[in-house]
Amino acid sequence: MKGKLYGIGTGPGDPELLTIKAINTIRKCHIIAVPETGNGEKTAYTIAVKHLEGKELLGCRFAMEHDMAKRKESRQNAAAAIIKNLDKGKDVGFITLGDPTTYSTYMYVHEIIAKKGYETEIIPGITSYAAAAAALGIPLCEGNETLTLAAGHSKDIDEILAQPGNKAIMKSGAGLTRVLKKLKESGHGEQTKIVTRATMDGQRIYNSIEEYEKSPDPGYFTVAIVGNR
Repeated sequence: MKGKLYGIGTGPGDPELLTIKAINTIRKCHIIAVPETGNGEKTAYTIAVKHLEGKELLGCRFAMEHDMAKRKESRQNAAAAIIKNLDKGKDVGFITLGDPTTYSTYMYVHEIIAKKGYETEIIPGITSYAAAAAALGIPLCEGNETLTLAAGHSKDIDEILAQPGNKAIMKSGAGLTRVLKKLKESGHGEQTKIVTRATMDGQRIYNSIEEYEKSPDPGYFTVAIVGNR
């Protein structure tokens, strides 16, 4: 009998935001797959480490450079390593930052394995944009308002900002300066609030772009919440 793959969301950073279902799933899996970036960063591992004692760990290194061929190769390699264990009848839990279905590398691996006929299940996690809104004490949307979720590195960022309603902009990284400039140019400057490293150590809250620019903290873990004009 083949094992089952679980995609497990570990939440935005605070270990206390790891769900009970995520913890129970980690406990019942034989092996935990741990994603690593090119620089060896293992954020999901750090969040869930308390629950990984005694578990067999499977490191999965993912290429993050712009070379799409290298990215696809790393995903295939991770899927192959997981499948090897599934074929032995072992359940594998793949832990991932935030929610598995939201800008997560896990879904690429999930699709490869699911297409081969293996049983899979996704355990949702709290997203960074929900955590950012909570830290700011503001709603993401109310009443009939719409919410647009976007990646800051998107080539369509101008079109996204032109849409009505509120926006949550994630994964800006090195492009955050460009995104903030466009927000001001499009008249969203006064409606933009920023959170870096939401719920993690070193969390910082900015109630305006101007406040952020006085003491910037650029990085991958940055979320901008843009209110409707």
